[in-house]
Amino acid sequence: MHPLLLYLVAINVVTFLAFVVDFLLCRWRPEIDDTTANSLVMDVFPIVGGAAGMLLALLLLTGLMGGHRMTKNNVAWWFLAIVCLVVWTLVAMSVLGIVRPNASLGAVVSGWNVGRLKILGVYLALVNALTFAVFAWDKHVAANGNDRRRRVPEARLLGLGIIGGSLGGLLAMHAVRHKTQKWYFAWGLPCFIALHAVVLLYVHMVGVV
Repeated sequence: MHPLLLYLVAINVVTFLAFVVDFLLCRWRPEIDDTTANSLVMDVFPIVGGAAGMLLALLLLTGLMGGHRMTKNNVAWWFLAIVCLVVWTLVAMSVLGIVRPNASLGAVVSGWNVGRLKILGVYLALVNALTFAVFAWDKHVAANGNDRRRRVPEARLLGLGIIGGSLGGLLAMHAVRHKTQKWYFAWGLPCFIALHAVVLLYVHMVGVV
């Protein structure tokens, strides 16, 4: 087995077990769940390659004990795991030889498929306009009675960002002053933009765009 594949299997098993232990500890001592130290320690696991194990643990534990992980306060964990999973997947595909990106300067700056870029541009324009509108709507509801039934869940707002609407969300955040105090929006949306740029460059280097 390739050393990287062996490492990823091992780190994801360790991550899954770590989240199970953390889950049980937080059930026993709920105050642990609210500590910054606990969050920072658990954040390390997806960053070093355990994103799949983290997602699996979150999915299973949420189903087992709804409300412990997928909450307003920790929805950022889900998106951290998704971002890290995408990055590690790209790395693994290259290292394992599944795809062979051409990283030469000439290949990076030339050879773009204009037709596919136009389609991508239309998609991004639409999803960013939609994201801007949804952020603005949520701000409107929050400022006019804050009817929880009409509010947009934060997971949905972040979800729009991760599928391409990060720029629209970021512009709306500052235009209507919404979610600017939430670190996972203030940092998450720029992170999504950077991720999208990396993915775009990657798929270009492998000849898709």
